[in-house]
Amino acid sequence: MISYWSIRYIDNQFINAAATARITSGCQSGVLNKRSSDSSKWQTKWCIVYKNLLFYFERESSARPSGVILLEGTTCERSVVHDDGKQFTFTVFLSNDKQQSVIFACDSESECLKWINAISASSMQKYEQEKEELQQKLLDVEKRLEAEENAKMEYLTFSEEQVITIKSLRDENSKLKKQIDELRSESKDISTNEEERINAVVCSVAHRWYNLTRWRKIIDMYVKSEHADSMKKRNRVLWQLMKSEEEYVSQLGTLVNCFYKPLRMAASSSHPPLSHAQLNLIFRNCETLYYIHQIFLQGLQVRMEKWPVLVLGDLFDMLLPLLVVYQDFVRNHATSLEVLTQCKHNTHFYTLLEKHENKPAVYGYSIEMYLTFPIQRIPGYVTLLNQLLAFTPPDHVERFKFEEAKSKLQELSVVIYEQTSDSESMYKTLNIEKMINGGCHVLFDTNQHFVRQGMLKLAAVQVKGTYRKDTKVGPRHCFLFTNHMLVTERIGEQLSISKDFGLIALNHCILIEDISDDPTCDKEQHCFGFRVTLLDNVPDPRTITLVAESPQDKASWTVDIQQCIENLHSESTHNCYGRSSYTNDPRSDPRLFVDGTFIKYSLRMNSGQTPKVRYASLDKLLERLMDARFLGVEYLNTFLLTYRCFTDGHTVLGYIINTYYDALAKLPDNGVPESPSYLPKNNNFEKHSPPPRPSISSINSDSVFMAAKYYSEVAMRVFNVIKSWISKYFQDFVSDPSLYQRLMIFLDQVGANDSNMTQCGRKAVNIIRRSLALQEASKAAYPLKEIYETYFNKRGNYCCLSLTVDCDVLARQMTILEHWSLTEIQPNEFLDKSWVKDKEKAPNICSLMQRCDKMSNMVASEVLAGETASTRAKTIARWVNIAALCRKHNNFASLLQIVAGLTFSAIQRLKYTWAIVPQEMKNSLNTLKDLVSVSNRFKNMKSEIKRCDPPCVPYIGVYLADLISIEEGVQNLNSNGLINFAKMRMLAHTILEIRLYQQTYYDIQVVPDVIKYILVNCSNALSEDKIFERSYTLEPRNQRPPSGSNDSVV
Repeated sequence: MISYWSIRYIDNQFINAAATARITSGCQSGVLNKRSSDSSKWQTKWCIVYKNLLFYFERESSARPSGVILLEGTTCERSVVHDDGKQFTFTVFLSNDKQQSVIFACDSESECLKWINAISASSMQKYEQEKEELQQKLLDVEKRLEAEENAKMEYLTFSEEQVITIKSLRDENSKLKKQIDELRSESKDISTNEEERINAVVCSVAHRWYNLTRWRKIIDMYVKSEHADSMKKRNRVLWQLMKSEEEYVSQLGTLVNCFYKPLRMAASSSHPPLSHAQLNLIFRNCETLYYIHQIFLQGLQVRMEKWPVLVLGDLFDMLLPLLVVYQDFVRNHATSLEVLTQCKHNTHFYTLLEKHENKPAVYGYSIEMYLTFPIQRIPGYVTLLNQLLAFTPPDHVERFKFEEAKSKLQELSVVIYEQTSDSESMYKTLNIEKMINGGCHVLFDTNQHFVRQGMLKLAAVQVKGTYRKDTKVGPRHCFLFTNHMLVTERIGEQLSISKDFGLIALNHCILIEDISDDPTCDKEQHCFGFRVTLLDNVPDPRTITLVAESPQDKASWTVDIQQCIENLHSESTHNCYGRSSYTNDPRSDPRLFVDGTFIKYSLRMNSGQTPKVRYASLDKLLERLMDARFLGVEYLNTFLLTYRCFTDGHTVLGYIINTYYDALAKLPDNGVPESPSYLPKNNNFEKHSPPPRPSISSINSDSVFMAAKYYSEVAMRVFNVIKSWISKYFQDFVSDPSLYQRLMIFLDQVGANDSNMTQCGRKAVNIIRRSLALQEASKAAYPLKEIYETYFNKRGNYCCLSLTVDCDVLARQMTILEHWSLTEIQPNEFLDKSWVKDKEKAPNICSLMQRCDKMSNMVASEVLAGETASTRAKTIARWVNIAALCRKHNNFASLLQIVAGLTFSAIQRLKYTWAIVPQEMKNSLNTLKDLVSVSNRFKNMKSEIKRCDPPCVPYIGVYLADLISIEEGVQNLNSNGLINFAKMRMLAHTILEIRLYQQTYYDIQVVPDVIKYILVNCSNALSEDKIFERSYTLEPRNQRPPSGSNDSVV
């Protein structure tokens, strides 16, 4: 071993290589004069070039080289004439900066050029090119060989078929010869039987010709018809109906075969995990539904075989009378989930059920999900019939039957929704119970309902006024129910209830909304914080301080918590006016829910449920809003969210103000005028009377006390409604300054002139004023909004994000951008299909949908930015990883955008690019593609969203499709002109689900540079035409595989 330039190498290898060079023919060799760039002394050497090595010897006969130069990465150039007289010289530069070099001198110009060419061609790059050419030739040979083998197999198959055909022809020929011989032997005329056979053949040929002609006429009429395009779409809907019916029958089959029958056998065992009565309550009518839809599916399949003559109206005539089974199923649905929850307390049953849920045929769904599928089917029929009628000509023979089926199914759909709203809340509660480590026994109470969830920061915990130092502060995942509030901490994949204060009973707690006067709190707690004092252990009360993300978030939480507390308190007390007024539970007084001319209640299939308003006039709806006997959170939220569909804000505020002054007028000697001066002169709202109350004169000596109590209750109801309105829908006051001014005038009048207001009422007014101030202050631009408005739709330098930014960083920034875009959408934008009819009323939805399309184009543009197949394959692999990370962050919006971009037809046609994408990435993309599939109205995505743990960014198109279905399927007014409040509940249910995800925030730090790059790249993304043009430029049709197509993607 020798050392040169501090690098060790094995000299024997170079000696052997030098010996090989001497005996190898074709190597450039000869005597050269040599000197280095830092020396002026010339040395005569005998040199030879072998591969990428230049050996020099003292003389030609020397056995051992005196030195070697590695020519890989060097450059050789002709040198200028030197001062020492050497004319034919060339220089070998050993580095790119040409700082180190070796100079050689020859005897002639031709010899000098030979040496330069030999040294320049000595690089291994030449061999790499030869290798690639040989690999390409090998690939071509293998493809030709494969084609020849395929042709050979086809030829052999064809030959075998021909042999069989020849054999059959020979057999037939022999039979014919025998028949001819028999006919010749019989010297008779053609018998009567022969004539009949000939006639039958002639008739058969004529019949076939007639059918063929008839089919040609039908197809010709079908193609040339003015409704041809509509009929094509109609047939597509019918095929979709059959496909969805097949899937639904498969789901019912799984419910019956994987759950019902095994559990029925277990119920008959010696140690049954459940009784037969419990089994029948859980799976009531499931087997009957399975048999009904099996028959319906068979009828569909038979009708589809008779295309293009598709007559399906009689099938619906057969199905509709049997839908009464659904009413029985829905009536029992809440009981089914309740009994199932009780059975899960049995360890034997829980283990057995878990075993069945893990079967491959169940596809990972829970038994609760399978019990919900039949309820979702009827709205699915309504949607398909709406599409079918949209593409059915007015004079079509089946249009009347389809319209009749649609009307009956719509009515049943509304009834089903009315009955299952409580069941869905119970199902949501059970899912939350599964997320909590060790479970939570209070969630098995079927009388409480889910209200909201989100992230709150735990700032402090006090016990007897002293702060606990052992409590870990930080973000907490909080759940609010009508009876309890849970404060949980995330540990791994599950949630754990915080010890000592995590389970809050709302009927034993006090809410303190304003803590701005507490000197121990910081500025953030003053603005966004509130306190909950737990009184369940009175000698040792605990107080926890929670901080929201924003003023709106704080207001929403405090309003909902206070509403739940008041509901619980009102149910536990009696009203002093007597039995005809308040009771401890409104459900116990059936006179409150009697149908009248201007109000209709839904028919409750479960006697334990409170009837809900189905149809009502505006007066009745406003009257119920201000009636303290109906303190449900659901009605208040539904009314405040959807009142824009049937009235305006001034009408609602006017009724609220009139209700307050009507109650104030009942106080003796209050001095309040009948027509308050605060009302605008142009107010044409008819003054309404509150519900009938006992008059002051008809009450005993305690009339003053009772009137004051009545006033206090009405005032608190007024202030609670106003506070809920401000905290949840402040945009109504922003968009209408006159409404805001009218509210402020009312608050000023109440604060200045009302001496009868209690301390609690004054505190409520102060809270409302503070909420208004915080809402006004929060209208300042959010940093992300400033970036969005500055860089979206702005042209700039395009940068391939997926190759320059870390995948997780990019996925997280896409998530926070999508979530911000979702939170910008106001609730009123979801009403009346504003994003379709009047885009100015839904600017945020339209902007979000526009950017969704641009994001998909951006992904496709980044893939096509690569000049080589390996670069494009690497970009695809990176985007698949980003999509998987978006799925990890519950960002379904970006997930769908990326998958849409990668499944663009212009990207899918790049077969040489996809050929070198790793199979693992292809499998991952296929899994994600199934998740975001549009089949059955995003069924897979909906199921995944319901199972995921917020925060979450759903794809907004899922809910927009549901809202369109509700708007088109149900009218705002019934035949008597009453408001369809059942439809308003359906709209509110969908919109409030979106609001849930809007109010649950991500703990992700914004990286402005990455957000800017995303927005600029979206703006600079190629259009669809440019994408196709670029795709065909990179890989033209019938293109041969490029030389780099076999590169591997790391």
